Amino acid sequence: MDHAMRRYTVLFCIFSVVFGQCPLQLQEPCSCSSTRYEAVSIVCDKGESLSSVLVSLSNPPAQIDSLIISNTPIDQLPGYAFQGFNIKKLILRNNGLRIMHPNTFSGSLEESLEELEIKGNYIDTIPQAGLTVLKNLRILSLPDNLIDYVPDNAFLSYHSRDTIQKLDLSANNLTAIHPTGLLGLENLSQLSLDKNLLHEIPTQALSNIPTLEDLSLGVNQISTVPKDSLPLPNLKSLSLEVNQIRHIPSDSFQSVPLLTYLYIGNNLLTSIDPSIFYHIGNLKVLSMGNNKDITIVPADAFQHIPLLIRLELSDCSIARVENGALRKANSLQVVILSRNQLTQVSHDSFSNLPQTTMIDLSNNAINRVDDFAFSQLPMLTSLDLSSNRLETLPSNVIYDSLTYHSPSTVRKFLLQNNPWRCDKDLAWLRKWLRDNGDVMISSNGDLTTKCWTPSNLSGLDIRQTDPSPTTPARVKIGDQMRKILKPAETLLIPTKNDLDTETTKAHTAVNGLALVGLVLGIVLSVLAVCLILLLVIRWILRSYEEKSTGSNFGSTVGSNGYVGSAYSGAGILETGERAQRSTTNNNIYMNRPRYWWF
Repeated sequence: MDHAMRRYTVLFCIFSVVFGQCPLQLQEPCSCSSTRYEAVSIVCDKGESLSSVLVSLSNPPAQIDSLIISNTPIDQLPGYAFQGFNIKKLILRNNGLRIMHPNTFSGSLEESLEELEIKGNYIDTIPQAGLTVLKNLRILSLPDNLIDYVPDNAFLSYHSRDTIQKLDLSANNLTAIHPTGLLGLENLSQLSLDKNLLHEIPTQALSNIPTLEDLSLGVNQISTVPKDSLPLPNLKSLSLEVNQIRHIPSDSFQSVPLLTYLYIGNNLLTSIDPSIFYHIGNLKVLSMGNNKDITIVPADAFQHIPLLIRLELSDCSIARVENGALRKANSLQVVILSRNQLTQVSHDSFSNLPQTTMIDLSNNAINRVDDFAFSQLPMLTSLDLSSNRLETLPSNVIYDSLTYHSPSTVRKFLLQNNPWRCDKDLAWLRKWLRDNGDVMISSNGDLTTKCWTPSNLSGLDIRQTDPSPTTPARVKIGDQMRKILKPAETLLIPTKNDLDTETTKAHTAVNGLALVGLVLGIVLSVLAVCLILLLVIRWILRSYEEKSTGSNFGSTVGSNGYVGSAYSGAGILETGERAQRSTTNNNIYMNRPRYWWF
C-alpha cells in the first residue's frame, strides 16, 4: 500500500512540474489551462478593459505559451502594454482595436513573441508602429480587419522580415498589392489572401517572394490566370476556389513546376482541358468541384498527371465519364464524383486503379452498373452508391474488392436511398452483406438501407433474410382442412433459397381448397334432390287419401235411403257419425309432427 502511494505521489509531482505551471491564483476574466502542447495557456475573455485583464495577470508565470485576450474593449494598445511578460503566442481577437503605440511590444516580447494574431478588429493598414520591433516573429495573422491595400515596402522595416514564414491577410477588403508591397519577406512560405476583393492575381508583388510554397487566392473576383502570372518556382499548393475563372490557358502553370495541390473548384469552367496539366506532372491533389458547366470527363483528361492521388469533381453536371478517363492516373486513391448527373457506370470506368481506397458516386441518377465495374480494387475500403436510382447490382460488381484486411479497417458500402428490388438477382448482395456484418451500408444518421420491392419485402432491411410469406385467410382454411386429413409437419421459416418451395406449397393449399368446395357442392346438390323427392311423394299420398275419403262417404249415404224420403232417426245419426270420423282423421293427418315431412 505504501509503495503504491509513493508511486502515485511521484507521478503527481512529475505531472505538476510538467503540466501544472499555471498561476495558483488567477482572477477573472482570465483562466489558465495546461496541455501536452502548451504548459501555460491563458484565456482572458469579456474583460471590462485592458487594465482589468492586466490586473488579473499581475503575477504572471515565467513563460506563457499562449495568451488570448478576446471580446474586451481595447481601442488602442499603450506603450509597454506587456512589459514583464514572456509570451510565445499572443492573440488579440474582437476587441475593436484601431491603433498601436510604437512601443506596445517593447520589452521582453521583442525576443519571445513568435506568433501574433490580430483578428476581427479595425486595423485598416499593415501596422508599422509596434510590430516593427519584434525580432523573432514567425507567424503574422491580420485576418478579418479593414485593410484595403498593401502599400510600398509595407514589411521592409520589420526586424523579423526574414523570419516571418506565414502571413495571413484573409477576410479584409484588399483590392490590390503594391508591386513592392511584399518586398523583404525573404523566407515567406505561406500567404493567405482569401476572401478579399482582388480582380487579378498580384503577379508583380508575388515575384518578390520566390520562396512561397502555399498561396491561397480563394473567394475573390479573379477571372483569368494569364501566362507567367504565378512566378513562384517553389509553389506546391495553389487555391483559386470561388472566383470567376472561365478558362485556364495551357501555359498558365508553366512557372509552377512543383505544384502538388491545385484547388480550382467553384468557378465557371466549362470543360476539363488536359493541356492545363501538362507542366504540373507532380500534381497529387486536384479539386475541380462545383463547376456547373462541366458535363464530360474526357478519356485523356488526366494523362499528364500520373501521380494524382485525390480527384474531386463533385457538384458539377457530369453525365458521362469516358472509358479509360482514369486509366492514366493509376495512382488514384480517392475519387469523388458525388452530386452529378451520371446515369450508368461502365465496366472499365474504375479499372486499373490498384491504389484506390475510396469512390464516392452518391447523389447521381445511376440506374445501371456494369458487371465487374468495381472489381479487383484490392485497397478499396469505401464505395458510396447512395441516393441513386439503383434497383439491382450484378453479381461480380465488387469481385475481389472491399475485402477484409484487419479489425481496424472500416469498410463502407453505402447503399441507402435506392429503390432496391430484393429478388433472386439481388440475393448474392444480401448474402454478401450478411456474411460481412462489419461493412457499413448506411452513413451515420441516415435510415437503414431497405428493400423497395417486391411488396412482401418492402421496408425490410436489405441485409435481413426474407420473412415468412403472409398467407391469405382462405389459404389458412385449406391448411386447417389438411390438418384434419394429415398430421402437421414441423414448421420451417423459409430462407431465400426456399422461396420457390414456399410458392409451390401455397399453390397446393389453394388447389386443396378448390377440391373441398367441389365436394361440399355435390353433397348439397344431393340433399336438395332428396328434399324435392320427399315433397313429391307427400303430395301424391295426400291426393290418394282425399279420393279414398270421398268415395266411402258417398257409399254410406246411398245405403240409408234417398235424400228427401222419410228419414229414420237412426240413418241420420249414422251418417253424422261417419262425417265426424272423416273430419277427425283429417285433423290427425294435418297435426302430425313437422319432422314427419322429412
